[in-house]
Amino acid sequence: MTSPPHTYRADIDGLRAVAVLSVVIYHAAPAALPGGFTGVDIFFVISGYLISGILQDALGAGRFSLAAFYARRIRRIVPALALVLAATLLYGLLVLLPTERTLLGRDAAGGAFFIANLTFWAEIGYFDREAATKPLLHLWSLGVEEQFYLLWPLVLWALHRCGSVRLWPILLLAGLSLAASLSLTPIDPAAAFYSPVTRLWELALGAALAWMARARPAPLPQANALSLAGLALILLSLALVRAGPGFPGWQALLPTLGATLLIAAGPGAWVNRRLLALRPMVWVGLISYPLYLWHWPLLSYAHIVHQGRPLKPLLLAALVAAAFALAWATWRFLETPIRTGNRRAVPALAAALALVGLAGLALWRLPAPDPAQAAGLDIARLNAAIGDGIFRPTPAMSVQDIGGKFSTRLGPETGPGLLLVGDSTLFHYGPRAQALHEAGRLAGPVRFVVGPSCAPFPGTIRPPPFTHCIDLPAMVEAALATGSIRTVVLGAFWPGYLAPTVQVETPTGRRPANTAPDAVFAHLEAEVARMRARGLRVVLLLPPPVHPRFDPRRMLARTWHGTSVAPDATTPIPLSEATLAPDLADRLRAIAARHGAELRDPTPDICGPSSACPPLHQGAPKFADDKHLRPGFVASQLTFLDDLWATR
Repeated sequence: MTSPPHTYRADIDGLRAVAVLSVVIYHAAPAALPGGFTGVDIFFVISGYLISGILQDALGAGRFSLAAFYARRIRRIVPALALVLAATLLYGLLVLLPTERTLLGRDAAGGAFFIANLTFWAEIGYFDREAATKPLLHLWSLGVEEQFYLLWPLVLWALHRCGSVRLWPILLLAGLSLAASLSLTPIDPAAAFYSPVTRLWELALGAALAWMARARPAPLPQANALSLAGLALILLSLALVRAGPGFPGWQALLPTLGATLLIAAGPGAWVNRRLLALRPMVWVGLISYPLYLWHWPLLSYAHIVHQGRPLKPLLLAALVAAAFALAWATWRFLETPIRTGNRRAVPALAAALALVGLAGLALWRLPAPDPAQAAGLDIARLNAAIGDGIFRPTPAMSVQDIGGKFSTRLGPETGPGLLLVGDSTLFHYGPRAQALHEAGRLAGPVRFVVGPSCAPFPGTIRPPPFTHCIDLPAMVEAALATGSIRTVVLGAFWPGYLAPTVQVETPTGRRPANTAPDAVFAHLEAEVARMRARGLRVVLLLPPPVHPRFDPRRMLARTWHGTSVAPDATTPIPLSEATLAPDLADRLRAIAARHGAELRDPTPDICGPSSACPPLHQGAPKFADDKHLRPGFVASQLTFLDDLWATR
């Protein structure tokens, strides 16, 4: 095996370099290293090994002290973290919208208080922000580590008090955590990714290795075999593992076992000595922590400024070079002096990090500017449109939230009932029902049965996180069972259910929907026929116009030094670019005609009579993103369904 855990090993710094370089390359150019994100898993093993070695030595020598341990962690973690958080917040004040600053403030607080994994986990959902627009997303891994550091010393101390720390309890905890990860990944990949429970096993692998490290060293041929096998597993993970709903699961075994074997091989093994211990690798390993902290905010802000457009290779290279320069300066002039200096700096460091966290909390809770004070389209109005949010029940709705799907009801107890079934592009008509309810004009009870990206008919299967859509037909039946429903409206963003990621049931088995569009529309037609056979009036809805320039975010002109309104923000969008393809509209029209159903189009209410659609109404955006309408605009302008649910 290897030398005692407390002994400095240059090859472990080299392994840190492998981990951080993998992550940086993946974030800068994902196609170049598709599995580079698994560098985080390598870090977890290294951290578990080193921290457990420190604790093992302290317990064995009878000088274990929680205060000393946490003081050491503060000197190691806090200086660079507080600096990067403060810099990220300050730059966000310059280039972000108020709504975006609010979210950044929350993320900064999560990072400062080491719960970023939990806050990002809670944010997962249909309308979650894109990863590239979260400058502090990478701090989720620091949250997992620090939660481990918070509890692990207590676990080892308790085991030590019971006699001695043995290997089997550590392996048992690792096994239970791994089992939880393997079982949860297919069901709830977000929980498996962010939860400290399902990540514990990766750190515990390193911890177990620390307890085995005092065994007799392996003969050199065996050590070489271990190191070569470890390197091979890491290379396989970098080449083969892909980000997505299948990770972590069993795929995380490749990088973690690879790191475990490389550490177990010892500093004398060929790979460790000839590759990992090279001076450039050790140098990168020494600055790996600040490099990890700095690289992602730089790349994320570049993505924000460029509004999703691909970053040019020269810019990416400059950003990575800047990350290295900042990491070296942070390590040389901040980290090293504090780690080796006066221990009385610990309270000041803790206070500094707490202040940054409180600043984030304050930014999170700051009131948004009042868009009513704006004379025309400006940043305040765009910010209000982005902050409006979508896919929310209205205040008067009674709501059942069933696994992320909504079954809602509002309006009078009696009268002809209306049931609307579909996805978020149908649910955004809810504010009109709310407005009619407040005016006392609803003719009967109005029910919505909706789910994000859920088709309003059975027969399609979506990948995580939308597998729950399979339950929507049962929710529809429950609504129909109330007996009051007289009319059913089916609406969706129909092209979304012809995507290759959607599976459709066919007589010969499941197929990607893009290869079997006839099967998709056959399922829709069967649902229309079933509703009509029950004596229900059926209305099919065309989706709203869809275009990137409807999105208030695309009405922004971003630069590295600020944000303004884009010159083309008010330019109308040709309907030929924004409305449903004629062949799809014809399919829906034919289905309605064959079964005595109706087909309705919201476009005239949204765009007016011209051949181009103005993106603004009374000087403010109509949409909250590229396809979802804002609640206020819907409430006042979307009257095309009024004859179905309103009295005069």
